[in-house]
Amino acid sequence: MFKKLLIASAVLAITSNVALANGGAPYVGLGTGVIANTASTTSYRGVPGILFVGYGAGMGQGLYLGGEVFGTLGAITAKDNGLKSTYNYGISFIPGLMISDHTMGFARLGLARTHFTPKGNIKSTTASGVQVGLGLQTSLTQNWDLRGEYTYTASKNISGLGRPSTDAATGSLVYKFD
Repeated sequence: MFKKLLIASAVLAITSNVALANGGAPYVGLGTGVIANTASTTSYRGVPGILFVGYGAGMGQGLYLGGEVFGTLGAITAKDNGLKSTYNYGISFIPGLMISDHTMGFARLGLARTHFTPKGNIKSTTASGVQVGLGLQTSLTQNWDLRGEYTYTASKNISGLGRPSTDAATGSLVYKFD
């Protein structure tokens, strides 16, 4: 199902140029942040690297619509049970609203897959989850933007380990190909 959603989103991004009022532009971004995860009662933290590729456009009346494919690398380990998350990837839908000529507020709605390895090298697993978030993005120059964001991801239940979730506060640089 995840592959079908990824393919459908890619086709939409490629063909959406015809339907958008103000044209659109692809972009890439690189960021980092602080992540706090919980699995049952266990807390753990990490500082990952984030890479994303997207396509977005103004829809008129200050509205924005974008789509993004992302990946996060960086080991995040729990202190008590040793549950480790080494990477995740996913796809997001990003509706936004222009607050000023150079600043946009946006929401993030997406799906993510996270790779978990329990303590003692027990069989690792990859769990799907739903992702929601809020953020601000502002122009630094014509092609460079600065983005700040809070994102919450809730993964499905992992047998014996609970339902891991992630709270992330991130900052990113975005390069838009105009």
